[in-house]
Amino acid sequence: MTDKIAQFIQKFPNVEQNKPLAPFTTLQVGGPADLYYALTDINETEDLLNTAKELKIPYFILGGGSNTVFHENGFRGLIIHVKAKTITVEEDRIIADAGALLSLVLQTARKNGLIGMEKFMGLPGTVGGAVRGNAGAFGIETKDVFEKALIYNEEKGIHEETAEYFNFKYRSSTVKARKGQDIVLQVTYKLQKGDPAAVMKENATVIASRLKKQPAGKNTGSFFKNPRPFDSAEGPAIHAGKLLDEAGCKGLSVGEIQVSDQHANWIMNQGNATQTQVIELMKAMQSRVKEKFGIDLEPEVQFVGETGPLTFN
Repeated sequence: MTDKIAQFIQKFPNVEQNKPLAPFTTLQVGGPADLYYALTDINETEDLLNTAKELKIPYFILGGGSNTVFHENGFRGLIIHVKAKTITVEEDRIIADAGALLSLVLQTARKNGLIGMEKFMGLPGTVGGAVRGNAGAFGIETKDVFEKALIYNEEKGIHEETAEYFNFKYRSSTVKARKGQDIVLQVTYKLQKGDPAAVMKENATVIASRLKKQPAGKNTGSFFKNPRPFDSAEGPAIHAGKLLDEAGCKGLSVGEIQVSDQHANWIMNQGNATQTQVIELMKAMQSRVKEKFGIDLEPEVQFVGETGPLTFN
């Protein structure tokens, strides 16, 4: 591995070694990566990934880190941190690089009197991550304002895909299902013209609601997916937070990771928590809900082991 790393560094001299990963995630958990590359130019993507594959260096694509939990021992390979963040406006469309923060996209929409994304106010993370997980809030999802995206995959290189390709579902998409084979580079949102003052008022309302319900601090946001996110023919919505609350999960802790006393679907890093502790707490929460309600909760977050993503049944 040492020789491979040396070859990679020779080709990409701006790559960093032994880079701590915790600061790049909202939960602030994770050890150092052998290699870390800040991708600020999306045109480098193909060469970067081809080199990693040729050298057989494991790699992981990191966005805003709001739904990512790294192992305490770090990552034995290359972390590609998508940092390209240009945002432009063309009439009623916003075009944003995948590394742009959602908060800045919303700010751009407000300044230009574009409506449709107000309920995303306060969502953490980046544009790319939001597309991957079809992020949403208050009944609105990324798919509702998404028009197209520039992506990279081995089959077609850098190319454009429309919404049909992404097959958006609740907190999921083709990108997520393909587990790193597709990389979102740039997104085009289709919005509507509106009143900037009205947009600002709606943003303030959403933020006030979030501050009331959601704890501040080192966290991942909602930890588990809602078993039934919306009212449907199957019955009314089933929210993970309510199940966890009624199962007595508030305040539950393992080491330095704890379920919030304010929101049962919110876990908080109280100091120097580890991925091992997070997984143990997650399983305890799942067990309580399963025992009381017979429902299996699925995590919304992504766990990354020392050589790649982890999966849990």
